[in-house]
Amino acid sequence: MNTTHEEPAQAVARPEWLPTDVYPFHLRGIELPSGRVTYVDEGEGPVLLFVHAGMWSFIFRDVITRLTDRYRCITLDFPGFGLSPGGSDEQTLPALSRTLGEFVTALGLDDVTVVAHDLGGLTALGWAAGEPERVRGFVMANTFTWTPDGIGLRAMLSLMSSRTITALGAATNFVPRITSTWFGVGRHLDHRERAAFLGPFKDPAKRRRFHRLMRSALDETEYTARVDTAITAELHDRPILTIFGERNDMFGFQRRHEARFPNHRSLIIEKGNHFPMMDAPDLFAETVSEWWGSEITETL
Repeated sequence: MNTTHEEPAQAVARPEWLPTDVYPFHLRGIELPSGRVTYVDEGEGPVLLFVHAGMWSFIFRDVITRLTDRYRCITLDFPGFGLSPGGSDEQTLPALSRTLGEFVTALGLDDVTVVAHDLGGLTALGWAAGEPERVRGFVMANTFTWTPDGIGLRAMLSLMSSRTITALGAATNFVPRITSTWFGVGRHLDHRERAAFLGPFKDPAKRRRFHRLMRSALDETEYTARVDTAITAELHDRPILTIFGERNDMFGFQRRHEARFPNHRSLIIEKGNHFPMMDAPDLFAETVSEWWGSEITETL
C-alpha cells in the first residue's frame, strides 16, 4: 500500500488566477511518455485516485480537503486539460487511459481505489482493465463505464461533439460557464472560486478538447468493448460505491452499475446535479470513507 510521496515530482508554478486559499494544494508536475501532467498528491494513507476527463481537478477540491487526514488523495490533469500543458485536439479516451497507466506506474501506485466522474469512468476502467491487480475498488460518481448504447445517451454525445457545438463551445466557453453555476460545480462557490474554476478555459483549445472527448466515447468501440469485457471478468468482484445526484441520472446509470457489480453500494445526493462531490462534499467524503473502511479493507 502506497502511503508516502516518493515520486520524481517537480514543483509547478501557480497561475495568478489560482489563489492558494481557493486551491490549497501543492502543484506537482511529472514528465510522462505521453506528455507532462500537473497533479495533486495530498495526505498519507490508502490511495484514492480521482479521475476526470474533460474538466479539471478543481472538481475534486472539496472532497480531497476532507479526506487527506485519512487517505493519500491523488488527482491529475491530462495533457492539454486543466493545469497541464501540451495535448492534442485529437485526444481520445484510449490516449488518456494510457496516460493514466503511465502516471500510476511513475508514482509506483498499488492497492488503488479509483474515484471517477463523467468520462473519467471510461478512462479509469480502460486502464484498470489492463492492470486489474493494482485496483481494489471503484467509486463512480455520475459516470458510465460501457459502450454507449441507448438512443438518448448517444444523441447527447453526438450533439455535444458535433462540429457546430464544438465551434460554439470554443468561441463562447458556454459549457464551463454553465458548469460554474449551481447546476454544476457552483452551488457553494463564491465569485473568486468560480473565476478560478474557469481559469483553464481561457484557452479555446481546452474547450474544444472537451467536446472531442465526447466524440471519442462514441467512436472508440473497440476500447469500450474491452472495458465491458474487463468488468464481466477481471474486475467483476471489485467493490463499487456509486454516488449520483438526484436530478442527474436521466439514463439510469446508477442502476446499471449496480447490475454489473454484485458487491455494490449506492448513494443518491438529495437535490444533487451532475457534480455530487461539489453539491454535498461532507456527505460524499464521509460516505467514501465509511465504505472504504467496511468494504476495501476486507480485500487488502
